[in-house]
Amino acid sequence: MILEECGVRLDRPEVLQSRELRQLFTYWSEHRSGDRPPSRSEIDPIDVPHLLPDLLLVDVDWSGERLRYHYRLAGTRFTRFYGEEITGRWLDDLQLGSWLAFWESEYRAVVDRWEPRYGVDAAVWQGRDFLRFEWLLLPLVAPSRRCEMLLVGVRFDGSDGFELQPASPERTEAD
Repeated sequence: MILEECGVRLDRPEVLQSRELRQLFTYWSEHRSGDRPPSRSEIDPIDVPHLLPDLLLVDVDWSGERLRYHYRLAGTRFTRFYGEEITGRWLDDLQLGSWLAFWESEYRAVVDRWEPRYGVDAAVWQGRDFLRFEWLLLPLVAPSRRCEMLLVGVRFDGSDGFELQPASPERTEAD
């Protein structure tokens, strides 16, 4: 399976199935400054409190030979899915198996191109049932014009009555 086929650039927010992710995209878009996506100081997750359980704030660490991603904030629904708290942890320290390369590639695409990306995926995670989810990655770019953070929304099938449509593209991996 080619991992790059799973995430795509978001050109039309109406393709997002989740009302919450469409709201997140609209909130992010409203804070753009010309051609530059908003910076972290220009957005505040508290402005969208009903989305907090589904949000991740991911710092982009430029200090090493390769980029690393640090979870500044992980919403409660995401933490419940993962099975432990990830706030304060690094992406490459998590037990993600083959998903690590996928997420590093998706995060890097957003950092390099400043383009929102989204997808619908499925997983069998840590022996639990098959789980489908929709995700949205949004760049937060500093006035210096470097992507310093990612704003991520994730909606899980079955959360608060949310149901993904069966025709959605998906992939599965068991780790």
